[in-house]
Amino acid sequence: MIDITDSPSLISFAGNPVIFDICSSDYLISNGSFASFEMIITGIDATEGHSFTLKFAGKTLVFKSACITEFDGLLFEVAYYGQDFNDFANNIYQCFLENYDIQKFYNVSLGPEGAGERKITFNAKLTGSDYTMTLANNGVYGINAGTSIPGTDDVYHDFFSVLCLIRDGYNNIIGEDLKPTDFIGSARFDISDYLRAKFSAWNLNRFEFPELEGNVRVHGWEYLLKYRVSFAESIAGHVRGLQSTGWKYALAGGLNRELLTCLNERYLDYFSTETNKYKFLTWLPTTKNSRSGVMEKLFFLFQDNPSDIQYRLVVIVNFNDGSHKLINATSMVAYTPYSVAEFKVGYDHLNLVNATYGKTVKSWEVVLMDSDDEYLSERRIFINDTRVFENEKVFFYRNSFSAYDTFRFLGKSELNLEYERWAGINILEEKYSFFNAPSRQFGVKETEICKANSGWISLTEKNCLRELLLSIEAYEQIGAELFKILVRTVKVTPFLKDGEYLYNLEIEYERAYQNSFFSLHTPDSSANPVIPPEALTWDNIDVSFDSVEITFDQVTF
Repeated sequence: MIDITDSPSLISFAGNPVIFDICSSDYLISNGSFASFEMIITGIDATEGHSFTLKFAGKTLVFKSACITEFDGLLFEVAYYGQDFNDFANNIYQCFLENYDIQKFYNVSLGPEGAGERKITFNAKLTGSDYTMTLANNGVYGINAGTSIPGTDDVYHDFFSVLCLIRDGYNNIIGEDLKPTDFIGSARFDISDYLRAKFSAWNLNRFEFPELEGNVRVHGWEYLLKYRVSFAESIAGHVRGLQSTGWKYALAGGLNRELLTCLNERYLDYFSTETNKYKFLTWLPTTKNSRSGVMEKLFFLFQDNPSDIQYRLVVIVNFNDGSHKLINATSMVAYTPYSVAEFKVGYDHLNLVNATYGKTVKSWEVVLMDSDDEYLSERRIFINDTRVFENEKVFFYRNSFSAYDTFRFLGKSELNLEYERWAGINILEEKYSFFNAPSRQFGVKETEICKANSGWISLTEKNCLRELLLSIEAYEQIGAELFKILVRTVKVTPFLKDGEYLYNLEIEYERAYQNSFFSLHTPDSSANPVIPPEALTWDNIDVSFDSVEITFDQVTF
């Protein structure tokens, strides 16, 4: 019978080990037995140099009588004047206590003194026929073999193994594995490779682009894969009935070794920690600078929702004059349990330029709330950075949750072009002309190699930018468009200011493509236009913006 002795948590990271421990009681046909042997001493031998042989576990040990043994392990004392067979049995027993092989494989006991004999009993510590003991070449007077029970080996099923079958929520097979059990019938399966392979088959974007109307998009299995694992015993190719686990979920991401080790030592998983249930899928600080034209997205994992709680995305807009405005960026929705939602929370996504006409946005806060205005997520604060930077670059990259983050590099940048050329010579046996020169250019490819500088950033921001360097999918945002890049090298420079270290991160990257042709392209802007309020006319309601009755000098023609 299959017994699942250990399994991963309800939600696991596909990028980390996802381990099942399985045990089966049917790998054995029968259990082996312990061997035992009795040596019976009925007399004494006072002659030095007499011997007997014990054979067991592939060893042949010759024990000899001697006057001086000196803890040899193979010498036992002869019987002295006045000793009887009980004393002689004790002499031999003391020799067995000093012998390494005897003590390793057997529990040896000396029986009580008797009237005609005394026994030394050997009980094997392990099962198996190897530990059957025999007495041979016995030249010692008074020693005889008593009852001997041979040991027997475990009898296993031939070609016994455990089959592991992984299926998704639609019953499609994700992977299958077959492993033999160890000597106690256990097998261990790490299915993370199969889960990662399933996620890697997703070729479409994991984020909405181009962006449509609305501030939210719910994602399916490309983020959170619903799966079930089944196990069965396989004997010589014949598979018995499947025994399945309950439904579990795998998130397309992973944690570093330090955090994962800490959680494992405490028998925790990341999403079982209460505070982590409220966090968006990002490691960036909860407060960051942003501006119009920068794409900002937040991703949130919705876990089980038995109470059918409805969520809405709330944006609190703070203006320079100290006033505030609350915007419900999404309607009240009970999101599907075990799904990931992408919230578009950038300045232009939320159309903050038109939040209140004539007022300048200082910052905006984003949070998920229920119908009772209770917080259901952490608060993320975006500070409106209206400064102009000549070399600003915006990077959009996949993080360790397999969600996406945005970060602005504000320092000096460079652009270098490298060219790879293919040229050859054509040998033409004809008259020279303007067009038949022998040397030809067969092809040219241009590679853009860029350098971007983060400017001075905090230690927290510097550590979080390690994700950009580790990311397998990164883009540079230019206007409203994304261009894929490959990060090649990185350089970090520290700077001490006012007792606190700041850091400068410089990366070198190249476009994830090469150009063979030249053309000019100016990406579209993502900024929303300012929409002024409609002018009052005679057709307007007779109330002004400040609820005062309209007079003739307020009317425009």
